[in-house]
Amino acid sequence: MVIELLAFLRRHNHILPVLVAFAGILLTMFAWRISPNLSIIVAAGALYAVYMEVMTQWAFRAPMARKPKLIEEEWNPLAYDVAGIQMFTNHAVGEQGRPTVWICHGWTSGSQRMVGRAESFRAKGWNVVMVDLPSHGGSQRLRKWTAEESTTLVIGSINRLADEFPSLFEGPVYYYGHSMGAFIGLRISKRRDEVAFGEKLAGWVFESPMTGYTEIFEETCRLLRVPRFLRPVLLRKTIRHVNAINQRPQPLYQLLEADMPLWGMPREPLLLVQAQPDERLGNAHHQRLESTMQEAGVEHLLSAYYLESLRHSGAAVHDERDRLVSQWIDVHSSSE
Repeated sequence: MVIELLAFLRRHNHILPVLVAFAGILLTMFAWRISPNLSIIVAAGALYAVYMEVMTQWAFRAPMARKPKLIEEEWNPLAYDVAGIQMFTNHAVGEQGRPTVWICHGWTSGSQRMVGRAESFRAKGWNVVMVDLPSHGGSQRLRKWTAEESTTLVIGSINRLADEFPSLFEGPVYYYGHSMGAFIGLRISKRRDEVAFGEKLAGWVFESPMTGYTEIFEETCRLLRVPRFLRPVLLRKTIRHVNAINQRPQPLYQLLEADMPLWGMPREPLLLVQAQPDERLGNAHHQRLESTMQEAGVEHLLSAYYLESLRHSGAAVHDERDRLVSQWIDVHSSSE
């Protein structure tokens, strides 16, 4: 009962900080009756507890502003209710028998910003499916944004689309993820058994990918100005909140599990198109991708290109990137 109550409180915002603050006030008042010195100690402990609860809540960052949802005649918009969350998808039907590309945008972006990238595939007659992540585009906002829950909702919405339009997924399916979209893609590679067409996943395109949460957690701590000696405490509390939010696939026990390869690693050919330099994520993420695939003995599956003309953000249209993607899909789709 207590565990279930704690899980409920951790899934929601504001409740735990308020409850801890209220309990701290009551305990401080009670301690004052015993000893003023004791009340000072109790008050200090209460302030610490409230601070940690507030920092834990703030660690679950979500976009403050979102790009508008895609509204264009050639795209078919659909909204699906997945576990009580409305998820927004767009798809364009290609030529019969052609592959499908499943596209996922990055942080603070949306399907609207992926239309240019989709053109490389539509020009070849492919089916194209795009999904807005929760708290992005036309999809509903989450109380606390996590990549795990977002993956669950993305899989759920795409499975609903596959049920309604099975012809979209009759052939091989490729996944294109930008930044956070690539991080979601890595998790999908781990959870492919939950995808209706998981056995048809044939290849991956990652543009300036995020490949681990370790650096993001450290960045969050710096933004929140959390003292270094308190970061392990914040991490433990954050993991407990993540596990309360996500009922599957399994609990998270350490930060390393949110990094590649434990987070996920594709078993199919993968194209990396990397902004160089990457002004948003730096070098750690694409280096982790390369080293992990090398250590796993699957470096032959990786084709990597570093583009000085490409920027991590604001590259909705980029000729050199699109040319490389087009050449890569010509080679790999022709072998299907």
